[in-house]
This record gives sequence, C-alpha cells and structure tokens, in this order.
Amino acid sequence: MTFSARHEILTTLIPALRQDLPATYEAIPGFCGLLVLEKPGTDHVLAITLWESKRGLDASEHHARDYARTISKATGAEVSHSTYQVIGSIMTASAGRDTEC
Repeated sequence: MTFSARHEILTTLIPALRQDLPATYEAIPGFCGLLVLEKPGTDHVLAITLWESKRGLDASEHHARDYARTISKATGAEVSHSTYQVIGSIMTASAGRDTEC
C-alpha cells in the first residue's frame, strides 16, 4: 500500500502499527515479512508485505483493508492498495535460504 503523510504523523503512526501488525500478520500462514519505506525528502510511504503464496496473501486481505482505513483516518491521506506478483529476485547467500520465502 502507498500513502502520503507528514513525517510528524508517521512518528506516532508507525509505532502504533508496530504493536499490532506483527502479531496479526504472523498469525497468518505464509507471512514472510513487512517492509515500510519512506521516500527521503517527501511524505510518500510504501508498505510491502511478503507472502509465501497467494493463499497467505488472500488470507491477509481483510487485515490490509483494515490497516488502510486506520492509516487513512490517522493521516487524512488516500491509501492505495495493489497486489504484485514476484517475477524475479536476487538474494544474498545468507538471505532466504532457510524458509520458503
């Protein structure tokens, strides 16, 4: 999902989400990780969840919609939500070797 928010809002929003997000997503089989990226010098944020399979992704969709509403309410921004499929990756020798992710 992508959204825009002033940095001051993010400093309160991100810690609040950190308390809730890990347990919610880790309870869904196939969850591999979450990245939250901020474009330096802007208010643009990109959050990416990583899933072992489409089945796990599908199981997470209602949570993603709930989090999008929470983020929109906190930031006043429109939250965009899209699904992408991995078509290639490059991993270091130590990354991703002990899991299906």
